[in-house]
Amino acid sequence: MNQKIAFYLLSIIAIFFIGYNYSQFNIEPAKPEIIIINNNDEVEKHKSSILSLQLQLEELNNQLILSLDGLKKTSQKLNLSSGKIQSLEGELSSIEGAYNLSVASLKKSNAELLKNKNTLKELKSALSKSELHIQTIKFDLEIAEALLRAK
Repeated sequence: MNQKIAFYLLSIIAIFFIGYNYSQFNIEPAKPEIIIINNNDEVEKHKSSILSLQLQLEELNNQLILSLDGLKKTSQKLNLSSGKIQSLEGELSSIEGAYNLSVASLKKSNAELLKNKNTLKELKSALSKSELHIQTIKFDLEIAEALLRAK
């Protein structure tokens, strides 16, 4: 039993000793350590890289602005062209209507021309018959005149 008590006493003393050292270690303020790293070259490279990227970004931004301006101009031209196309389609429609009226008028005129041609043929035929009839009457008159003179 004495051994147990001695073991416990030694354990308690060791625990107090460890606790005392631990508390001493935590009581002392931490000494700040300043580590100086000479990385000026890397910082300068990083800064120049950032500057280069900013310049590229500005250049791309300017290109984007120019592209947007070009797109707006193209859009305006497209809208103007669309308006002109609609205007031309309207004119084409009116011209097509006038053409259809002209075609209808031409067909009507052709029909009248054919009718007049047929009438002219009939009149020519009637005229030739009349001429023949007149010549026959003239011949009869000449015969009648000759008979009258002979009498």
